[in-house]
Formats: sequence, C-alpha cells, structure tokens
Amino acid sequence: MTERRNATLCATALVAFAILGWPPGNNAHHAVLRFNLEEMTATADRVFVGRCLAVEQGEETIAQGQMPVTRYTFEVERAIKGKLPRQLTFRQLGHPAQRALGKGDQVTMHGEAVTRSTFIHGMSEYHAGDRMLLFLIPNYLGGKVTYPVGLYQGAFLVSKMPSGEQLARNSINNLGLFTAPYNGTSMSATEARIIHPDRDNPIADNQAISLASRSLADKRGALPLDALLEMIDQINIVRGGERGAIDVSNRGGINQ
Repeated sequence: MTERRNATLCATALVAFAILGWPPGNNAHHAVLRFNLEEMTATADRVFVGRCLAVEQGEETIAQGQMPVTRYTFEVERAIKGKLPRQLTFRQLGHPAQRALGKGDQVTMHGEAVTRSTFIHGMSEYHAGDRMLLFLIPNYLGGKVTYPVGLYQGAFLVSKMPSGEQLARNSINNLGLFTAPYNGTSMSATEARIIHPDRDNPIADNQAISLASRSLADKRGALPLDALLEMIDQINIVRGGERGAIDVSNRGGINQ
C-alpha cells in the first residue's frame, strides 16, 4: 500500500508539473492554469466529439513504478483536430471516484467516495454512454497517458435538449473560455488570432466565422455544440492546423 500511495503521489506531482509547466506536457480549481478556447485548441493535439463505450481501471508501470490508470474507449463521432481512429482508447492517471456507501471510514469528495492511493483531484472522469467534447494533450510519460487540457477545463459533456439542440458544458460552466488571459503554456497573447480576452468583444471579426459562433462570448453556461465546434475548427485552421479526420482503416486506439 505504501508503494502504491507513493506511486500516486509521484503521479500527482507529474500531473501538476505537466499542467503548470507543460509541454514535457486559482484553491482546488484555482490551482490549475486557466485556458481560454484558443489556447486550449493550440495546446491539444486531438480534439473530438465522441461517446464513451467502456471504462476499465487498472495499473501500469510508468516512471519505474506501478501507477493507477483508467483506460477509456470512445467511439469518435467527429474529429476537429488530429487524425483519429473510429474507436479511440487512451489512458489517464488515477481512478475515478465511486458511489459513496455512507460508511464512516470512507473519504468523500463532492458526495462520492475516493481512495487516497488512486484518486487524482481534478482529473476528468467519463462514464459509459457519456458524449464528450475532449481536448487531449499529446501523450506523455513515454506515451502512456494523456488528459484534457487544463484537466476539467478541456472535457465538455454534451447534452441534448428536448428541442433537439445539443449543448456542451465543462465542469466549471465554461468559465473563462473567451475571457481568461493567455497563460503562456503553448502560446502568448501576441500570437492570438481569434480570441482576444482584453478586448470588449473578445472574438475577432473573422468573415469565416458565422454570427452564431461570434455570439458565443455573449452567452453564459452551456454553449450550442455546432457553433462551438465551428469556432474551434476556425481557430485550428487560422493557427495553421489541419482539419481533423477519422481514419476508418485504423480500428485501434492511439494510446493502447
């Protein structure tokens, strides 16, 4: 147990380093660097919408120690950045929280039971059936693991309204997507092309961006998925990236 706990402490330190000092790679949420949408898009090497098919907990030998990992398998519905297989499997450090059973000796967080030796605070979690918009950083620690940009910031749950409209929201209610200053992780404010947090209207007047997408900065909370994906796609293109694609010949995951 001591070895496992030490491995998790090491994993947590590595994640913290990756977040605060990536690439290798403000108070629980505040300890993580805030990302706006352009810097989030620039930092990720894979951006996609997909449905979680399976969740598998286990351990991996990483950095010369056994570390808890969770293996997620997604069916990719749409690739916005990066070449992705139809079915993508990737690993994240740590194990997700479990349903609390009310036992007095359980450690709980937000009403769910967690284990000190396997839980990494802030790491995004997904459940089978969830539809997500994910911004994944390049695999690190020898290509073994990844996580969303800014942890919970780069993981958006996609929901469908009775009207049929699809909405996307991360766990901090999309706070700062258009107003957070550039943190310098992968780019500086002088390199901005679309998002300018210091302006009254933070979205640049780009003729390729529809009115629906330009109005996103005026909205609060969940955002229309189609308009958000258009904005992400335009950010990626303007920054010199290639549009995402699904490689139907590749049935395996990038991070197996």
